[in-house]
Amino acid sequence: MAGRNTDWERELRAAGEAPDAELDIASLALALAACDRPQLSLAPYRAHLDEIVAVAREALDENAAMPCAVVAGVLAGVLSGRFHYLGDAETYDDPRNADLAHVIDRRKGLPVTLGILYLHVASKLGLDLAGLNFPGHFVLRLRAGGEAVVIDPFNGGQALSSADLLALLRGVEGPEAKLTPEACEAVGARDILLRLENNILSRAIRAGDYGRAREVVTRMIWLAPQRAGLRFELGRLEVHAGHMGAAADAFETCKDLAADIGEMRIAGMAEEALRRLRTRLN
Repeated sequence: MAGRNTDWERELRAAGEAPDAELDIASLALALAACDRPQLSLAPYRAHLDEIVAVAREALDENAAMPCAVVAGVLAGVLSGRFHYLGDAETYDDPRNADLAHVIDRRKGLPVTLGILYLHVASKLGLDLAGLNFPGHFVLRLRAGGEAVVIDPFNGGQALSSADLLALLRGVEGPEAKLTPEACEAVGARDILLRLENNILSRAIRAGDYGRAREVVTRMIWLAPQRAGLRFELGRLEVHAGHMGAAADAFETCKDLAADIGEMRIAGMAEEALRRLRTRLN
């Protein structure tokens, strides 16, 4: 069992050193799921992903040179129609919704987990599909034939208008929120996987399960070792656990990483955390 954990750690650490464009988003999401269940065989899940791709490829081949909106409809028809993937609106906070293996078993999940399935299919078929930096509700943008369609993986692959996006945003940020270009910027596979794990992290912190939170942040660091903010979060969690030496190491690493890339606010936060920690230790 421990060996399997090491396998997933090795895969995630290797991804942390790889360029974003080389990341296999669905494979890494399954590796993250396997970290919690090291006895889990991923072969059936990978076979299922291959099946989805094969069905989508056949459907798209039958509709060659179709408009962007039709391509989006075909993807939605395969994922939500043929394979019955939908958002879990009834038990949204169920932690299984952020675990791709459980999502495949249950055919329901969070917007980001379902979005990973769409992205996996698109990457294998050469479609220009990207996750967006949209707050609170993960959405996708498909581009084809000079057109673009925004897709909601949580609601059966529904196409979203600008008005729909604004309504979603105001549901998250309040009635005065405005749709900005930043909310519609594409994000890479690494950021999407971190967003997936952040769902688990935030729930663990809300529940006061700081041991679980440390596990999740550690995995996030494997995936993104240069993200200074993750080291700061790890330092805070190590303090909660009473691991003051580990906390100091995390804050020191955070400070160095942040300074190297000019994130001086985070570097200052880490320096202050170190100062307070040394005061406590003395």
